[in-house]
Amino acid sequence: MDINTHGFEKEENEHAGVKQVYNDITPRQPQSEMVVALKKMAGNKYLFKCIDSFEWKAAEYIIELEQQLRNEKEINDHLWKSLTQIEKQRDYALEELSKK
Repeated sequence: MDINTHGFEKEENEHAGVKQVYNDITPRQPQSEMVVALKKMAGNKYLFKCIDSFEWKAAEYIIELEQQLRNEKEINDHLWKSLTQIEKQRDYALEELSKK
């Protein structure tokens, strides 16, 4: 503990952890307008104690569907890239065979 000349003591927090930088944290996906609107409606109902909200469940289901769609698009892109690569290899092999 340091004591400065102005009569104020500088406190040390013995419970503070070591500050770390986390580079591996990825931000959340931005939510669609429909999801945001449904969650706001569910939040308004929550304020009035209507806790079991269909809007919130619908928003969560939409998020799940959007995630599945993103995954399927990613898989589809990889498949097309693989197919293109296979076609290039086939064409190259055919060219080599035709040269002989």
